[in-house]
Amino acid sequence: MDENVLRKLTPDELTALEREGFDRTDPSGPWVVVFTIAIVVTLVVVVFGVDYLFHETLAQNEYEQVLSQDSPELQEIRTKEAEALNHYRYVDKEKKGVRLPIDRAMQLFATEAAQGKLFYPAKPTPFKTPEQLAAAAGAAPAGAAAGAGAPGQPANAGAGVAPKQ
Repeated sequence: MDENVLRKLTPDELTALEREGFDRTDPSGPWVVVFTIAIVVTLVVVVFGVDYLFHETLAQNEYEQVLSQDSPELQEIRTKEAEALNHYRYVDKEKKGVRLPIDRAMQLFATEAAQGKLFYPAKPTPFKTPEQLAAAAGAAPAGAAAGAGAPGQPANAGAGVAPKQ
């Protein structure tokens, strides 16, 4: 209703309109703006929240269904490797070569190392001092050391020999 129409009404008619639920006040502008902004912010938060939950659930489902399960090929490879590492097997029956399980091989190796009976030559070799190297280079024939170096390098390059002064 227009304001002029309301001014023409009698007080009894105004009271009757108020009882019927007629509100003569205009909505407050700042409150409408605040309420609209609150609705928009809430809507944006809900949309981003639902999007985040969707992507997290999708990633979790993908991990559970695809990535967490080993492929049959990988399981077969692991089974073969475990069998090779943990079981006895003939390598060459004619030469009586046998492959030992890794645990047994480590025990035998530790026992032999403790007894000083290693299969390969593992005797410690002392390092030569620069003086010993210089003395050995001086005692060697002149032609013997000429072919020792790489092409374009002196014969004693990289050998740890100090140059003569």
